Amino acid sequence: MAPILERILTGKESSPFVLVKDTLDQSGLILSLELLNNTPLNHTIILVCAETAPDRLLQLIKTKHRIALVDCYSNPLGWTDAFLSPPEKRLNGPEVTSVVYTSLRSVRKASKAITDIMSSQQSDFTVYFDSLSQFLTASVPDTFNLIRSITRLLTDSSRIIAVHHEDVPDADGFTPDASKPFAANSLAHIATTLVTLKNSEAIRQDQEDVRRGVVAAKEFCYLPVHGNVWESAVCEVEHKRKSGKVTRETNAYHLRSPTGEFLVVNAWDVVGIMPDMEKLDMEESQTADPAANLSFNLNLTEEQRRAKNDTVLPYLKTQETTGAIFYEPDAADDFDDDDPDDDLTI
Repeated sequence: MAPILERILTGKESSPFVLVKDTLDQSGLILSLELLNNTPLNHTIILVCAETAPDRLLQLIKTKHRIALVDCYSNPLGWTDAFLSPPEKRLNGPEVTSVVYTSLRSVRKASKAITDIMSSQQSDFTVYFDSLSQFLTASVPDTFNLIRSITRLLTDSSRIIAVHHEDVPDADGFTPDASKPFAANSLAHIATTLVTLKNSEAIRQDQEDVRRGVVAAKEFCYLPVHGNVWESAVCEVEHKRKSGKVTRETNAYHLRSPTGEFLVVNAWDVVGIMPDMEKLDMEESQTADPAANLSFNLNLTEEQRRAKNDTVLPYLKTQETTGAIFYEPDAADDFDDDDPDDDLTI
């Protein structure tokens, strides 16, 4: 059977809400765009740009769908009342049917813009968020109301594709409240497919450390040297079917060189075979020499070993006897059973 990630990409597994969770260590842009490029041709794509320039994002789309653009990137803080740049001079790429400019300061306005586009056209939709984290930074409740408003208008074959940055704090993260759930956990709960990306090179290096028996201290850094490997990544997939069954798999993707073809492969094809810790511990116990680093010699010479083997220990002599018990009665013993208490003075 094909990996669950491949079935979701090809549409063999339906998923109304696909959430791609990434970090600075591994970006989710490649996977989310591959999901977007596999959109059915009868869908209208609604691009919600919050952290990627619309003209750059349009160049990365390889399909010929009708596209409606909600631009939250050009005027994110609402510095101007109206964004007057003509879209036909700024945007190059697929056919853009409509452009709506709004800011991240008001998530409700962005929600109204998206729902108005969905209500005005009679077709299936794929709503793509390049970053839900930007909306969560503005307002957590309004962001969840935005998702709920979109979900109400989705048809059976429509879907939402969203990227969430796990290491970006949301608006509620600055004032923690024990009575409120974390936004990341709530998003994972309502998403029908959760894909958590892991850096393949980091996993490979961790495996090498385990094999060598060395756990290196990791210094804090925002982006390591091997961070953001574009060619491959490990994907932990949690998929919820309509029946209620939950499927969990660890897949990976790889970009074939030089064509850049997106391939879904097994995780060990990218990071190598995972080490068996029990087997490694057993091999280490069998090969380890406890007397290797001592300041004195505990090893025996060949002559000492022969003398030790030829020595007959005392307990071995005892085992050679038959084990019979011999008893010699003395003068005080009386074997007359007529009066067993005859030796007592009563």
